[in-house]
Amino acid sequence: MSGNTPMKVGIVGAGNISATYVATLHMFDFIRVKSIYDLYQEPARKLAEQFGVQSVSLDSMLADPEIGLIINLTTPTAHYSISKKALLAGKHLYSEKPLGVSMEEAEELMALARAGDLRLGCAPDTFLGGGHQLTRRLYDEGRIGTAISATAMLLLPGHEHWHPNPAFFYGRGGGPMLDVGPYYVTNLIALLGPVREVFGAAKVTRIERTVKTQPRFGETIKVLTPTHLTGVMEFHSGATVTIATSFDVIKHKHNQIEIYGSKGSMVTPDPNNFTGKVEIFTEGDEAWEEVAVDHPYVEGVPGHLGLRGLGAAEMVDSLRSGRPHRVSSELAFHALEVMTAFERSAQSKRPVAIRSSCGRPDPIPKHLKEGSFS
Repeated sequence: MSGNTPMKVGIVGAGNISATYVATLHMFDFIRVKSIYDLYQEPARKLAEQFGVQSVSLDSMLADPEIGLIINLTTPTAHYSISKKALLAGKHLYSEKPLGVSMEEAEELMALARAGDLRLGCAPDTFLGGGHQLTRRLYDEGRIGTAISATAMLLLPGHEHWHPNPAFFYGRGGGPMLDVGPYYVTNLIALLGPVREVFGAAKVTRIERTVKTQPRFGETIKVLTPTHLTGVMEFHSGATVTIATSFDVIKHKHNQIEIYGSKGSMVTPDPNNFTGKVEIFTEGDEAWEEVAVDHPYVEGVPGHLGLRGLGAAEMVDSLRSGRPHRVSSELAFHALEVMTAFERSAQSKRPVAIRSSCGRPDPIPKHLKEGSFS
């Protein structure tokens, strides 16, 4: 890619989130999706028709010299094999979360990217959204002082209540921590920095689940992963964060993330979204103050799921300008180690030290208009 030529992109996986990725990427003039592949031809054909792109085989996509970036939107257990093929084909890669379902898989992918001088990025990218960038700016400005602690609560009744094919959420690489937990853990790392140690407890509440949605209504799912994990993260900054991720909670009244600082407290937007309400209460206040979101990247294309794919666009922009990308493999790797450490801690009944580290991604300046990142 050179000059003003848009980066050509191939998307692997035509599931629920794929249309949102294509719509988001086409908001930027420096990216164009060229082709889509899925193991099942019909969803790929429909998506290709919707956006006027090609439906091709995986081999054709990887052999296409025009395509510089592969976006991997397959199920978690397929991430490693598809990502490895893309990197070995000499393509930059952006993957849905997680980077792999084990640290070994993630380490190998990072090594392949380094060896090939290729960019490797991984969702979630919601922390790039306007609401979370406002949170980052307020924290960096010292509005609530130094973070002492925080709570992060992801409490759901389970994906069998809404997803058309929920079985993989209860298999290897699934569960609430690896499925939705990345939004919470990544957001906290982007805000507070890397994690030093975790302690966790985990359980499987029900060994079987019954699908409540069509077309698989009434089918039984065998549960092979913990469905309720609770733990504490100790950050290098000194903050201690209590986190709970669950597919077993029918209803609750917790905020998703609250940060408690030496001068006050802050309620952040839902980390599964790109924006939302930001509230601050500082020492001496009589009531919570809602702070208006004044950063870019708050809304996606109407009819789609927010701005999913924003991280891939940011990675391409960083490649063009020669700077590190924010939704990096180092951040994803550190988050994956943290998340997998909860279950290891639960099994050993001991704290688990985190070996990896990463920097806090650079903030997106609030004066930027949508379409650029620096």
